[in-house]
Amino acid sequence: MNRFTLLVLLPAILVTTGSYCETDILEDPAFQFWCGEQPCEWEVEQGEVRQVPTWHEHDYAIELVGAPVVISQLAKQGAGSCVRIELIADVEPSAMLLVELDFDDDGSADWSSPINRQGFQSMSWDIRAASSVGNWRFILYKAAEGRAVITQLRASSECGRP
Repeated sequence: MNRFTLLVLLPAILVTTGSYCETDILEDPAFQFWCGEQPCEWEVEQGEVRQVPTWHEHDYAIELVGAPVVISQLAKQGAGSCVRIELIADVEPSAMLLVELDFDDDGSADWSSPINRQGFQSMSWDIRAASSVGNWRFILYKAAEGRAVITQLRASSECGRP
């Protein structure tokens, strides 16, 4: 097989083998896109946020300033009955930060977990709803004063993967 044939066939091979599969259900999970003082894809429902650099001046994170602070995003597609959440954050325990899910976007959290990992720690969860629901809202809720910087809140429809 010559080099030209390989270059033509490689994209088709990747698509058919599943190596090119979009499973993210949130827009801008790494808080890289800002529209003025607000993250473009995330709704700031309450409180104040600011863009802060992380390891590199052009790699951004979101800081939840003061308390209470609530930001959220509705999943861009139906999540089905299972979602994997991956979070990277630097959060003081005194901040009382929660990651929450509202399975049917009715204003009431159906799942919640506290986040209190200092030093940009990674956490992940596989969340299963009782039945297939389509309007999952992902929420970060900071209840008290203290540092809360989030570099990633990724959600995908890939439960149970390593």
